[in-house]
This record gives sequence, C-alpha cells and structure tokens, in this order.
Amino acid sequence: MKKIRLLIILSLIAIKANAQQILEVPGLDEFAKIDTNGHSVLPSGRYVTPAGKTIRITDDPFGLSISPDKKWAVTVHNAAFTRVDLQTNTSKRFPPYGTPDKISPYGKSSFLGIVFAADSKSFFLSGGDAGNVYQVDIVTGAVMRTLSLDGPIGEKIYKDSFASDMVLMPETNELLVLDQANYRMVRIDLGTGGLKSSTGTGRLPFGITLSPDHQSAFVANVGMYAYPLVEGTTPENLKTQYIPYHPYGNDTKESKEGTVIEGKKIPGVGDPRADEAMSVFQIDLKTNKTVKVYKPGFQLGEMVEEMEVVGGSSPNSVAVGSQYVYVSNATNDNIAVIDYKTKQIKTHIPIQFSSLLDKRRGYLPFGLTLSKDEKTLYVTLLGLNAVAVIDVASKKTSGFIPTGWGPTRVKLSEDEKTLYVTSCRGYGAGPNGGAGYKAPKQGTYIGDVQLGTFQTIPMPSSAELASLTQRVKNNTFVVKDAANRGNKTFSLAKPGQSPIKHIVYITKENRTYDEVFGQFKGAKGDTTIARYGLNRTVYEKGKTFRNADVSPNHHQIAKAFSMSDNFYCDSDASIHGHHWMMGVIPNEWVETNSSVSKTAKIFSEAPGRRFPGSTGSMDPEDYAEIGGIWEALERKNIPFYNFGEANETGHVREDWSDTLTGAGHIVMVPMQKALYKNTSHNYAGFNMSIPDQFRVQQFETEFTEKWLSGKEKMPALVTIQLPNDHGADVDSAAGFPYRSSFMADNDLALGRMLQFLSHTPYWKDMLVIVTEDDPQGGVDHIDAHRSILMMAGPYVKRDYVSHRHANFGSILRVIYTLLGVPAVNHYDQTASVLDDFFTDTPNFKPYQFSFPDKRIFDADKTMIRYNRTIDWRKIKKTVEMDDEEDQRKNH
Repeated sequence: MKKIRLLIILSLIAIKANAQQILEVPGLDEFAKIDTNGHSVLPSGRYVTPAGKTIRITDDPFGLSISPDKKWAVTVHNAAFTRVDLQTNTSKRFPPYGTPDKISPYGKSSFLGIVFAADSKSFFLSGGDAGNVYQVDIVTGAVMRTLSLDGPIGEKIYKDSFASDMVLMPETNELLVLDQANYRMVRIDLGTGGLKSSTGTGRLPFGITLSPDHQSAFVANVGMYAYPLVEGTTPENLKTQYIPYHPYGNDTKESKEGTVIEGKKIPGVGDPRADEAMSVFQIDLKTNKTVKVYKPGFQLGEMVEEMEVVGGSSPNSVAVGSQYVYVSNATNDNIAVIDYKTKQIKTHIPIQFSSLLDKRRGYLPFGLTLSKDEKTLYVTLLGLNAVAVIDVASKKTSGFIPTGWGPTRVKLSEDEKTLYVTSCRGYGAGPNGGAGYKAPKQGTYIGDVQLGTFQTIPMPSSAELASLTQRVKNNTFVVKDAANRGNKTFSLAKPGQSPIKHIVYITKENRTYDEVFGQFKGAKGDTTIARYGLNRTVYEKGKTFRNADVSPNHHQIAKAFSMSDNFYCDSDASIHGHHWMMGVIPNEWVETNSSVSKTAKIFSEAPGRRFPGSTGSMDPEDYAEIGGIWEALERKNIPFYNFGEANETGHVREDWSDTLTGAGHIVMVPMQKALYKNTSHNYAGFNMSIPDQFRVQQFETEFTEKWLSGKEKMPALVTIQLPNDHGADVDSAAGFPYRSSFMADNDLALGRMLQFLSHTPYWKDMLVIVTEDDPQGGVDHIDAHRSILMMAGPYVKRDYVSHRHANFGSILRVIYTLLGVPAVNHYDQTASVLDDFFTDTPNFKPYQFSFPDKRIFDADKTMIRYNRTIDWRKIKKTVEMDDEEDQRKNH
C-alpha cells in the first residue's frame, strides 16, 4: 500500500509539474486606482507600493542632485524644478503651478542637467532648448545668471545648442555641459562665464560623469544616426523636396549608402555600428581629446538567445569608480563594466529579476549610483518600477526595492544609510474628470495630473531586501494555472491553433472611455462626461444640437460584439502609445525626449536639431533589442501588412494634399526593416487635414486589389491607423465645422470599415480589434488612462462587456496567442489574458454601419476638395447582396 500511495503522490506531483502555468498581472480583477496607503493599480494592472517615505512632485523628474551640505535635493522637470528639504521631507515647486512654460524663468525647457555649486547655496540647471545653463539660488529660486553654450570657440561659432546633462569641477571652477544638438561636451569657466573648449562626442550625448581624479570625462551617447535632408534641399526649394514616405528600412544597403526616390537623391545614414552611434566616449581633460570609444551592450546583427539584435543598446547613464566605469544599457537590460585604465570593456552584468521574465527584456536600466566602497551598484529600472541592488564582485543582482511608476534617478546619502529615488509617473494618474471631480492646481491634462514621486528609503538589511524583492515580484506578476483557461477559439495551451486566422488591429487617437462610453449600460461609466455618446446635447460655436448621436457605430459595435470597461492605454501621449501598442516599451530616450519642449531646425548646422524626436514612428534610437510585433511576426514567417502606422516622424509635413501616406518627409529617418517592406504607400496615416472617409476609400481599394482579387491571400495581421477622433481646429470648408465633427468622421469610418470587412470572404475567420493609441484628449472618472477596447468577429461574444483589467500588453497577448508567436517583452508576457471575449460558437452575421448626426458631420462635404464622391448606393447594394439570410438560402 505504501508503494502504491507513493506512486500516486509522485504521479500527482508530475501532473502538477507538467500543468501549464501562465503569468498575469496582480490587478487582473481590479480597476486602476491610487491608494498611497495600500497598493495602487497601474494601467498595466501591476501594483505600485513604494518603499520608504514618498512625496508627490511634478511629473517627469529626470534629473536629481543632492546638495553638498546634505540639506537639499533638487529635481528637474520641463521648465520647472522641485526643491526637497531633506530634513523635513517637504517639497516646493518653482515656478508655482499655473505658470505657463513660455514665461517660466527657467527657460523654454529643461532636460537632464542639474548640479549643485560647491557652497550648496545655488545650483546649475540645464536650459535645454534655450541652449543655456541657469545658476539658481536655492532659497529664493531666483536666476542669478545665465550661461550660454552658443558662441565662438576657436575658429568655430556654435549655434542652436541644446543643454543637457552636466558635471562640476570645483577645483578649476568649471562646468562641463553636454550639448545634444551639436554632439559635444562644452567646458564653461564659471569665473568669467566664458566658453573654454568644445570636444566632439557621439550622437545625442546623454549622460556624463568624471573619474575620481577628474582626469577623464565619460560620455554616454544614445543617438544612432545624424539624420540628413533630401539632397539639394534649400529654404527656397523646400516645398518641392518632400518625399511621401520613409526612405528606407533600417540597417539596409539603402540606409547605409543612400537611394533615389521620385528622382530625388536620398543620402544614407551610414552604419548603425559606427563609433558615434550608441557608444561611450572617454575624454582626456588635459587635452580635451577623445582617447577611447567603447561600444557597450549587444550590437546590431548579433545573435542573442537565438534571436537577432535589431535595436541599439542605448547606453545612457554612467557611474565611475577608481578603475571601472559602469554604464546602463537600457535596451539590453544590463550594465557594461569598462576598465578605463586598460581601456577595455571587461564584462556586462545582467539584471536578474526572475528566470520567468529575464529573457523578455524591458527592465530598462536608467539612473545608477555606486557605493563608496565600490561594491554595490544601485540602478533604477524604468520598466520594472524598482531599484536593482547589484553586487559588483559577483555580478549578481542582490535584490530589488519597490519604487513609483517609472523610476528615473537614484542617489545615496553621505552616510549611505538612505537612498533617494525619483519616479516619473509616481502612483499613476487617477481620475481627471467626472461628477463631483475637483480639478487639482496642476490641471486635468493627463501629463499634469500624473505626478512624479520622490522617495526617501532607509538602506535595507539583507532580510529587508529579500522581503522588498518579493514585494516587487508580487507587484509585477502572479502565477496561475492555465488548465481551465480559454477554449478552442482562444487557447493558451495551443497557440496558433485557433479558427481565427486573420486579425485586423485598428488604432484610433486620444479618446478616453467615459467621453465615448460613459452612458453605456452594464458598464462602469459616468454619463456626465459622455460628450461623444448617443442622444447627447452638443454645444458647438454658439449652437445647440439636441438628441445628437456623435458615435453611433462605436455603441453599435460594442453592443453587437464585445467591449471592455476596464482597458487602459499604458501611454500618456502618441509618442508613448505607438511604442507600447506595437510591442516596444518606451526607453529612457523616448521618455526624456518626449517630456521637454524642443525645436526642430532642419537647416541648422547642429545635426541634433534635425532630430527633435518622434511622434507616431519608432526611430532607430527607440528600437527594442529584438524589436516588437513586426519583428516577432517576421521571425515566425507570419505575413502582415500595415496601413498608416509608423509613418510620422517629428518633422513631417501634414497637408491635406499629402494623401499617399499622410506625411511628407524631408529629414531622412529609417523605418523598421521588417515593417518597411510590408507598409502601404497609398494610405494616409496621422494627418488631421485628411478625413477618415478618404482613408476608408484608400483601404477598401487596396484591400480589394490585393486580397479580394485573388492575387494574394490576406495576411494574418493587418494594422490600420484611423486617427481623426484626435480632433483638430475646426474647418467648415473641409467639412469639419465643429470639434464633434472629427469624432463623427472617425465613427462613420470605423463603421464603414467594419461593414466592408464583415462582407468579405475572410470574415468567417477574422478578429477585429479596435483601440486608441493614447487617452490624452479626454477625461475619465476612473483613470485618465482608461480608454477604448472593442473586439468584433464571428468568434467574439455578442453583447458582452469585459470587466477584466486590460492594457496594450493584453491586446498583444491576444494577437501573439492566436498567431502562435512568443511574447517579445515582459509586459506582454505578464499581461492579463482576455480569453473571456471569445466563444466557440461562431455567429457570422455581418455588420451594417449607421450615420452619425448629419447636423454635426456631412461625410460628402469632406470629399469635395479631393473631387471625389462616396457612392452610398453601391455601399448599400453590397450589404444587400451579402445579407446573411439571403446567403443562407443559397446553402
């Protein structure tokens, strides 16, 4: 009997061990919330429970400095700074909330640079876009003097500087400042205020530090390329020089050597492995010469864990000891160790959080500091909401300390008994509207209501660190049994074996849940802010429209199929959204670059001024180590095609006539290699001068020519950008007399698009996913990130509202599961599983669109300037021909 019992026990253990387990977020069944005394639930469904004492400060504190007298901490934000009294743990913002950035005394913008003067009575603050540095009184906040980076040095006159990170050399009374626009390090004599020298660096110099003996400076460069104009472009011929799409895929023959498009010569951007690209420069401060260039992290083309590296390492921040330099490689989730005496990269220390997640990347090491004995590194993990504690000797991660959302900088107190940590998003946003909501002093825009945090953390003992590490894991994921999850349609146990074979992923722009669905029955909404709903009273330009239906198709689709009232964009704005939703976690360059004012000057001699930052595209500086959804599909040889996504760089022209792609390109920026060859050159992406009705025609025409003609089969994934719910300035002549007209245009286009898809032969095995790239245009009574998620198709439940917490990672997990593709990053891998949307009993009934209120929007008027009409009779006839009952009679 004992043997039999033992065999049974062993069998049960074996069965349990073989049972598939899945990871999901801990907030799976919760709505987003802020609870500073308990746990806050982020848009991702992860928890935030910061260690130590936390105060909330202005958003996006990317720079941090502690005064030599240990009394003050100062963080830097866009056109502002926060002073923290370390004795009382209280803070004060300069200038006060409500001061417009344009009239801030601290310049048009500030970026990373902040450092105290030796006497602690003042500090130096980067003026960012203004190209200068301010010396500021610590008590009053008054600007004592302004130091410009522009001006002559030797025979060259520098202009258009962009001040960034900086360090102080007290013994020589110098300030060393990085100029991101001119790719250089500038030495300023603080006695005279004059410029002493300028030393070239790599592209987009980001972080700087000095060796202990102040003989060397180390500069980390996050830039990949210096981006050129179309050859021969001058201010006089500018209008005729634009090309309608990205010039080439990244890391191709064309991107390296150049090409010709529409008869125009397009310069190449060179090799992404060049010394100037994503590197660390060691500068001898005696000679002001670069004596060594290091290429830390994994390089493009390398095979890492059986996958090709497609993104640069993004070395961004530097700490230095008596022999070694430590550099955080955000994209690779590791720390480079450089022996600066022998001038060799010694090793790389991987961030080791969990064997279940470590291969998926996305921890994004950012700020770092080294203990005095040089035995321990403290590293903020922008993508994990924690500080990693690293034992230098063993190259092991000792543990993790929980922070706010998106930790940016970490500093040690003088006695090393305390850690100071800043986080750019703190506890999240919380609500920004609704019945009874009281607007805070900083305003209701998502980027303002979402405050940063400053943490004061007692140095944990080994036992305390173990407990904090477990808390970070509990905040990040839970392990669940997959045995009873899903069905034949959507099975985690059988990825890629679903009857769903075609997925259409539609991205809209900038709307929150409540403003569209606040009145939806059976869901958690606030009717008082449902301005784009049904039967609303709309006030526009002195007119009142009663009983107006602004978004009938959104409501009709949600009722006919499935929607979520607990979905959140991980993003605040478009630059973040178009990364997150395509499987790439925004790195430290995206975060810092998107949070400051910046000016493009394409004819400037400063090459960095031709690259003020991306919007709807991912730029080479932003790529993840193994890419995102496009690269994941390509690795599995799964076909895909893109309409409109990733075609908007930071300096495109967006006229109403730019209809081929919605954008005219003049600065040559590559597109992801995998995406470039699978993107339409006849579909308008983001451009508010082009109506969504025009996009529907473009889409239907190319879809018909490609996949209904029999020439090709519809690919497994089709992505579509349908952006006009973003809204723009009213333009009656263009068919948009009211703000609501843009939403109505988008609503009608979405309805038309779904009607078209549901009457194709592919509908029988199709899934349509509809969402927003970000929620910044509206308000919501649950959370400013709560937005729209709808799914439609034969295998989607009818009249169903999901209350399961969901985010972009959840959408990607649906796509990856249905198509049999492994997760790309740890957010996708741990996202909530939306198996509740699906049914095994298909309903093939097609969709038929409805018209929004024609008092607000007349679709025909939007096509007049294009000399086009919409053939409503033909559209109606198509529906009648494909009526479900008629089709049944034929079988």
